[in-house]
This record gives sequence, C-alpha cells and structure tokens, in this order.
Amino acid sequence: MTRALASIALAAALVTVQEPAPQVFRSATHAVAVDVAVFEGSRVVTGLGVQDFELRDNGVVQTITTADFHTLPIDLRLVFDTSGSISDADLALYLNAMRKVAGSLEPRDRCEIITFNARFAQAATRQSPPITVALQREGPEGTSFFDAVSLAMVTEPTTDRRQITIVLSDARDNMSFFDETTLLETARRTDAVVYTILPGDPTRSRAVSVSRLQAIALLTGGRLVRTHETAVGEAVIDAIEEFRQSYMLRYMLNGVPIQGWHKLEVKIRGGGWFRVRMRLGYFGR
Repeated sequence: MTRALASIALAAALVTVQEPAPQVFRSATHAVAVDVAVFEGSRVVTGLGVQDFELRDNGVVQTITTADFHTLPIDLRLVFDTSGSISDADLALYLNAMRKVAGSLEPRDRCEIITFNARFAQAATRQSPPITVALQREGPEGTSFFDAVSLAMVTEPTTDRRQITIVLSDARDNMSFFDETTLLETARRTDAVVYTILPGDPTRSRAVSVSRLQAIALLTGGRLVRTHETAVGEAVIDAIEEFRQSYMLRYMLNGVPIQGWHKLEVKIRGGGWFRVRMRLGYFGR
C-alpha cells in the first residue's frame, strides 16, 4: 500500500469514529463560545461572572451573555502514542493510566481513547463511565504523529458540552502524509482545548518534541505538561480537573466581519495580578 493510500485509510478510520462536522464556531446566529482559564499565581480563580470579563474579538469589545463555570459535562478524547519509541513497560503504564483516568470521570462525561503508531486505532469508543479500555500495539512499525493528532482534533461543535483533547506522545514522526503545517492549521480550527503530555526524564532536552507539543497547546488554550512515565495518569487527571475549572464565555459576534481569522483577547476587570489562558483565536465563515 502506498503512503497516500495509507493516509486515506487513516482518514476513513476516523470518519467511522466521528463524522466530519462544520468548522469551529460556525452557526447561523454567529454565536461564539470560548474556554477561558483564569489564574492568580498558580491558583485557579473561581467565582467570576460576566461583569468581570472584558472580551475583544478582532479588537472590538463584545457583550458577553454567559460565563459558565463547571456547569457543562465534558467530552474527553485521549490520544496515546503506541509506536516503537514507546517501550512495552511504558505501554503497560499507559494502560494503567487510562484506567485511572476513566475512573476519575463524572457520570455525565464521555470519553474515547485513540492510539497510533503507523496506524490509527480505537482503544475505547466514545462512551460514558464506566469506560472499557482495550489497548494493544498493532500494525506496522513507524509513527504517524502529524496524521493522528491532526485527525483527532477534528471535532463536532456542541453547545451543551465542552471538549478537551489530551495527547500523550514524544511528537516524533516518520510516517505521516500530513505535515507539521497541517497539524498547526488544524489546531487553529479545532473546537477542543488540547493539553499535550510529554513523558520521560524532564531534565533531558527534547527541543523538537517540546516545540511541537507546546505549539498545539498554545493555539488551543491548553498547555504542555512534562512528566515521568510513572506519573502519566496523575498528569492527565490534573489536566482534566484544570480544564473543568475554567469558564466558557459566550457572546453574539457584533461589529466584526464574520469571515476570516478572529483574534481573541480577554482581560479581567478590576485590576489584580490575573493570568488568562485561552485559545489565540478562531476562523469564521
């Protein structure tokens, strides 16, 4: 099979997981929803309301209609690297981690688990707890990081749920049809907040891995977490809990053309040393 055909097969596999959907934030009413995490130092700031936020869309102040905090269920997509750079011992640790994560979810949440090496596979179809996990290494050797993560970030926009994607990988790639530019462009368009987790010795320099994983997280409003293989489960659970403790701001786009890239800015009114983390923007059409 050629690489082109293999990539088409990979894309077809994802379609069976979830049908393609319109791009991010598109609707007839031009409503926009943005996940925003607020920190004071390392502490998550709770108890804020609509009046505490100032949001600009392409430089124009918007009227925020709601600021939901920990009120919506989440859809979690876990993406695990099972390629040859991951040892059998690490794979066993990851399976244990997935079970811990599945056990930490709330009854109204949903989770799906996707694995990849040269191919893309499901370890768990999207389901509510309890989650059944079937993780194994299969298929040819190689790593299609760009293909797998790009396709995993294709999400279905929803108004009643929040979406988080967590990618566990060293970000190496030697088999993908897509390239890094496609990966980052997809990150700019996904509905999901993406956390990336880099396992291994945190003192060892891995500039390419860090750069790729950091870029995905920055574009989507998530963050990169570096952790030891034995603490992967805890790192994933911490990322989920941090995501829960963020706000979903909603507004009706006003005073800005719909088409094209929209740069987002959010500030907390009233001063204080607050740090805001959110996606850099979105595409409108």
